[in-house]
Amino acid sequence: MPPRRASATSPPPLSVDASLLHALLAELAAHPEGVSTARLCKRLGLRMSVLLRTLAWIGEDAVGDREGPGWVRTFEDGARTMVQLTGAGRALLATVPGAPAPLCDHPSPPADDPQRPGMTSDAPPTTAPVATVRPDILVVDDDTDIVELIDRYLGAHGFGVRAAHSGADMHAALAEAAPDVVLLDLGLPDIDGLSLLQQLRTHWQGPVIVVSGRGEAVERVVGLELGADDYVAKPFDFRELLARIRSLLRRAAPAAPQPAAGPPRRLAFAHLVVDLGARRMHDADGTEIPLTTGEFDLLRALLERPNEVRSRDELMNALHGREAGPFDRAIDVAIARLRRKVEPDPANPDLIRSVRGLGYLLAAEVRQA
Repeated sequence: MPPRRASATSPPPLSVDASLLHALLAELAAHPEGVSTARLCKRLGLRMSVLLRTLAWIGEDAVGDREGPGWVRTFEDGARTMVQLTGAGRALLATVPGAPAPLCDHPSPPADDPQRPGMTSDAPPTTAPVATVRPDILVVDDDTDIVELIDRYLGAHGFGVRAAHSGADMHAALAEAAPDVVLLDLGLPDIDGLSLLQQLRTHWQGPVIVVSGRGEAVERVVGLELGADDYVAKPFDFRELLARIRSLLRRAAPAAPQPAAGPPRRLAFAHLVVDLGARRMHDADGTEIPLTTGEFDLLRALLERPNEVRSRDELMNALHGREAGPFDRAIDVAIARLRRKVEPDPANPDLIRSVRGLGYLLAAEVRQA
């Protein structure tokens, strides 16, 4: 069918996020016959208004006084509006690192360049490829298309990705091998994602990022209270997701051995002993008290300067590498979780105290264990 032309009331220009553009073009490349706008919204986690504005900006038609680049075309198929990738869109996608291989009207690409997965090179590598351990990311999401997009993007950046499409699949994947990070969607077919997160935290304390279309503040707070280390709302920027994964992996990595003259690696306060190298905490009887990645990082930040107020921005930087927004409750939620682990009476905290308008402090003598 002929391409549909834009109406006289085309939307005003807007800037298009690079990761959204990459995901959209890659999705269309996987379906050369075209994809309906409704299906694209579901797969990419977009509102229809956002998708239509994006299509207007990257399509064949002019927007205002700007000529369209022609990367996609739209056409009607009965009652559906379909979107199809053009030759210009395929050419653009082929230049993006980590993009899928060109479609069938292009020659087959040579073998992958071992130095840049997903890219090709005519020249042989100057050195033999070095075997490296790829961080293992477990993506728990029932939308196979979103999982595929995450797999493509993270795979191009050196990660291994496993998929679990239900709560049962997640438990099976964990039994097979413990991942480095879990990306958890909340809308699963067999169990609510928040309940699954609660189950997960009873036996696994590794990094968890909730990646969900439920972007309301209450959902974020509940997810953090139940033990998530971070929360990313759909639609998300792939670069931001990658940065948050890398930040969690850096924080979760065991500390490197320190020289004999370095700072102490075991600290004690109140009735607790913290092993900074092993990232573990024990009570006076030697019983381990499990801490998530976020809980441990928060405790370490408080231990660094005991009896001194740490601002919410300082603590947020320690946890997420960014400052707290005026309505961001992530630190408050993390403090509440940590108090349940360290306070004899969490309802009446004595060790981790709030200083109104300033932040929090660890009110205890910290000594070398």
